[in-house]
Formats: sequence, C-alpha cells, structure tokens
Amino acid sequence: MLAPLPVAVQAQEKTHSQFEGFYTDLGFGYRGINTSISSVLTLNGRVIPSSINSSGSSHQVAVLTTGYNFNIAQNYYLGIGANISPSNGLVQQLQVQALNQTATVSSGSPLYNYGFFLSPGFQTEDGLFYLKAGKQTQVVNSNTGPNLSSYLLGLGYKQFVYDAIYLFGEANYSSYDPQTTTRTIISSGRTINASITTSSQTARLLLGLGYQF
Repeated sequence: MLAPLPVAVQAQEKTHSQFEGFYTDLGFGYRGINTSISSVLTLNGRVIPSSINSSGSSHQVAVLTTGYNFNIAQNYYLGIGANISPSNGLVQQLQVQALNQTATVSSGSPLYNYGFFLSPGFQTEDGLFYLKAGKQTQVVNSNTGPNLSSYLLGLGYKQFVYDAIYLFGEANYSSYDPQTTTRTIISSGRTINASITTSSQTARLLLGLGYQF
C-alpha cells in the first residue's frame, strides 16, 4: 500500500489543478484582416468613376493579457480580464484612382489596441477550456482619425506545463464599426472630394505562456 503524499505536495497539486485567482500571459501569433471598402468621389458636385485598393492586410502580433478567474462551481470558472497589444495594421493605406491619377489616403495612424472581456471556463483533468466575449478598441492618433471599436469573441485552452506556468492557445474574432474618412484630392488642378467607408473584420491566432498566481 502506497504511503499518502506529504501535505505540502498535496497542497501543491491541488493549487496546480485549479485556475482560480490572478493570472497574466503573453501570446504571440498572427492577425488577419478582411476589410470591406466603398468610396464615393465627386468633382464639381458630380460623382466620377473611381477604384480603391488597400495594403497591409495581415501581420504578426503580440498580446499581453491579465485577469482574474472566479471559481463559481466545481470545475466551472468565470474570468474578467484586459489585454493590450502594440500598434498594428488595422488602419491601412488606401490607394484611390480617379481621372488617371492615384492618391494615397490613410484613415489614421494606429498607436495600440486594448480590450476588456468576460471569460467563462470549464476545467478538465488536463487543463481549462474557456470562451471570451468583450470589447476591443484600436487607439488612433487623434490628429489622424477617430478610435475604432469592435466586439471580441474568442475561445482557448490552457494547460500547466511546469509549476504555476501554463501554455495556452487562443483564437479571437473581432468586427469593427464602419469608419468613414473624407479627404480632398487635388488632381491636375481639379479638386476632388472623396468619401471612403471601411469596415474591418479580424481573426487573431495566439500561442503563449502564462503564470497563475
């Protein structure tokens, strides 16, 4: 018959099987952006033919997250948290073509992205499956445009790999509110008024390490 584990070891195993309390993690991954664009260009009050292209639709991303998980029932958790990431390519450079001329229009200069969320989770024998629902904001230089807001939906999985350190994988989806940018373009001495509306949806895939306090 095996001897019972020491109390200290039992307490350590119990702590590492639960995800209650403060946590912080850092994830690295990929962010893809799908942008819908519509434009209306007018010259002397009349709509003129035009086309528009965008660039910088995907890139690498790093996200720092911190939060707190409440153990609301056996194996069930409800978390609250916040995340922040450096400036990224959500605000894109737009190439407008009209009257055989090309003009570059930017809807803003991005600074950073942050969000707040709720995260219900279910603990299995090996780790924690969780969902996320909240709000994301892309902060833009106030001199170049307004901030962009979206909702956040996500799912992920955490598993302890050593002591209080866990490995996690996560997928997020966001849909940002439409943004309309107006610009005046000078082409061959003529003034063209441009109104450009963009609507972006993003998908973010992350892998990273975290610490459960």
